[in-house]
Amino acid sequence: MKEKRIISIVGPTASGKSDLAINIAEKYKLSIINSDSKLLYKGLNIGTAKPSIEELNKVKHYMVDILQPDESSNLLWFLENCREIIKQLDTVPILVGGTGQYTWGILEGWDPPQIEPDFKLREKLEQEISDLGIKQVIEKYSKIYPLYENKDLENPRRLIRIIERYKSGYKDSPRRRIKNNLESLILGIKIDRDRTDKLIKSRIKKMIDFGWIEEVNQLLKNGIKKSSPAMSSIGYKEVVSYIEGEYDKNQLEEKIFISTRKLMRHQDNWFKKSDKRIKWIDFDNSFDLADNIISEWLSKN
Repeated sequence: MKEKRIISIVGPTASGKSDLAINIAEKYKLSIINSDSKLLYKGLNIGTAKPSIEELNKVKHYMVDILQPDESSNLLWFLENCREIIKQLDTVPILVGGTGQYTWGILEGWDPPQIEPDFKLREKLEQEISDLGIKQVIEKYSKIYPLYENKDLENPRRLIRIIERYKSGYKDSPRRRIKNNLESLILGIKIDRDRTDKLIKSRIKKMIDFGWIEEVNQLLKNGIKKSSPAMSSIGYKEVVSYIEGEYDKNQLEEKIFISTRKLMRHQDNWFKKSDKRIKWIDFDNSFDLADNIISEWLSKN
């Protein structure tokens, strides 16, 4: 079977991945597949920096706004849906997003196990995380299971799913592979940390001014529980705590910034500067650099 081509754009939060993907897709008449877990959810628009309706209409986007806030997703579900989209597309897709396991799962052909959800276990773990804090839960269950073989443990949903997998008796590595017949071009946006910090702080302020708190309030009024999968997203859980009176607006901004910085460290682990598969391009000139690389790559037979 002839290999299909795929472009992937990776990089830290606030590095302009989505804008670059939209501009490249518009120029070359390509489609975009989202690989950010937060953008899967309907109603989570401001705090996820979701592309605007105009941008979504300008370029065809897949895997955006396909789940209700109280619905769960997992790696296997994402990979199955994403692979079906790639199979049906006649154009080269651009895979863009910050969820490392989703991105590498597609590019490397991961074949995760099919494990039925254990709802009693999930409820128990959610309560423990709420009562003890996620660090203590990690410490507790690392004495039972080899949790530290996994990345991104401080993501509650991911931690619960990892423990669920181990409890089910699945012993093998989750990194089983399938032959995915994909030829990939991976571009990474490079930006220094101080500048990223400034961009993140500015973006948080803009999101709050634009109505992030009101967005979360409306979701809660619509019956979405604060324990729902969507509300565990970075920023949303902090806004819920602000609404409940746990801290003021300045503290809210600082809490979101700290959580976002933790996310960036996880992203650094997924997308390492030393990874020879990733072609790193500078933030300031990202479109021109990406354009040159993609133009040459697409022109090859």
